[in-house]
Amino acid sequence: MLNLFVVTGISGSGKTSALNMLEDLGYYCIDNLPVALINDALSMLAANGYHRIAMSVDARDKESSKSLIPTIDSLQNQYDINGIFLTASTMVLQRRYSETRRRHPFSFQNDITDEKEMPNTIIECIERERALMTKIQEKFLTLDTDKLNTNDLKKVIFELIDGIKTNFSLVVIQSFSYKDGIPIDSDLVFDARCLPNPFYDPKLRCLTGKDTKVIKYLAEKNDVHSFIEDILLYLKNWLPNYMKRERSYLTVSVGCTGGKHRSVYCSEEIAKKLSGNWKTLIRHRKVSIRTLIL
Repeated sequence: MLNLFVVTGISGSGKTSALNMLEDLGYYCIDNLPVALINDALSMLAANGYHRIAMSVDARDKESSKSLIPTIDSLQNQYDINGIFLTASTMVLQRRYSETRRRHPFSFQNDITDEKEMPNTIIECIERERALMTKIQEKFLTLDTDKLNTNDLKKVIFELIDGIKTNFSLVVIQSFSYKDGIPIDSDLVFDARCLPNPFYDPKLRCLTGKDTKVIKYLAEKNDVHSFIEDILLYLKNWLPNYMKRERSYLTVSVGCTGGKHRSVYCSEEIAKKLSGNWKTLIRHRKVSIRTLIL
């Protein structure tokens, strides 16, 4: 069966970079394919012997945003479909456009909304595109590229493709700092700020939740143990229901004040204990990205 990987998301969030990485993995890649041409393009490529295809699609107008999901759904029985939705904060996207001196795609559109006037600023374009993409975002794994460099994005893409080969449902466990705000790609959020904080021990302050001394400190705390077990109980009870609702991915975010001690330790422990039944990908937004746990 032909394998289709859909790359979609907000303009400026890294779709072209992701597509280049998929090309390195042997996918035949198509950038900015109009939704109306998806069926014909796939039929032609399949007839010519292509079995791994990646395409970048987005919502350049209202009709595209409305028709993309029905189009993808209609292909489910013919193709093995996976995908990713890339996004970033408006501030980061604005900075990227400023650095590259490029215009936002919506700057050229007259039919973005029912309003007659054109968007005058990059921020207006970004927010209007984000509104159009809301339903599409719910279809795929969301990846926030605010803090990801090219190498980090490459690791995530490679791990996703590696997992797809084994037909899995992926649980992304990520730690974060509340100082940076809750990650916009979160499906479930758990707050670890109520737990004892290693930061206040001068010997542990410069370490992270992946270091032995911090692990020992937190592992000895009953509250930490209860916090992790309660999250695991919830996930084990409800993950099957999430995945039954046409979800191949679920992102679970665990936050603490600085994003380096409690949230990192808890994320690591949750991922390890889930890995017996689910494939997990660990991401630490303030430390480093970890690989898939099989």
